Amino acid sequence: MHARKMSTTRSTYSRVAALAMGLLLGLFVLTPSTASLGRTVTIPISVSTYADNQVGFPTFVLKWDEGRQPDPLALRWGRSQVPVRGAGMQSIQRAFRYAVERLAPSLHPTGTLSLYATFSGPLSAEGSTAEAALAIGFLALLKGDPLIRDITITGTLEMDGRIGPVAQVAEKTTAAARAGYHVLLVPRGQFYAPRINRVSLSLDSNVLVREVETIEEAYEIMTGKKL
Repeated sequence: MHARKMSTTRSTYSRVAALAMGLLLGLFVLTPSTASLGRTVTIPISVSTYADNQVGFPTFVLKWDEGRQPDPLALRWGRSQVPVRGAGMQSIQRAFRYAVERLAPSLHPTGTLSLYATFSGPLSAEGSTAEAALAIGFLALLKGDPLIRDITITGTLEMDGRIGPVAQVAEKTTAAARAGYHVLLVPRGQFYAPRINRVSLSLDSNVLVREVETIEEAYEIMTGKKL
């Protein structure tokens, strides 16, 4: 009887050990793939004319690997060939610097943030109007907040967080409607800019135009969370 009990006990221990080992192996298999995903944010750029004056919305895809190196966070193009030239290059660097400085010292991001463009060529002289969108995209990526899909923004960026004026708001509203957006955020005071028909914007384009003064205000609308 004693030998039989010992055998049963060993068998039970063996099954428990095998089960525990299986769970551990499962964790080892799952952990690396989950950690390697990183974060991704897609941000539309509301520009009325680009690439031979074609109206539309170029898109940037931002990817952060959340790595420990390099330190501090490095910004690079996701492909070897740089797809953007002209004013857009300065706007990208400006928005990136603002986002990193705005989140310091509570957040010290490291690793590599890769930038992919769904278009090629210069952003035209209006490249600075993408700064507010880029800044919000970088901030959302680093904080881990998803963007609401049917909202877009146009505006320049002041380093104190204010959103500066842009041109061709009416044209950008039309472009937003074609692209399927329901809300277009514009700088404070620009909803009533010349040549904008308030009735046609709300009825014909089905786009709600909202004024915003700061990145903080726009961020809360575009993510549903406070910055």
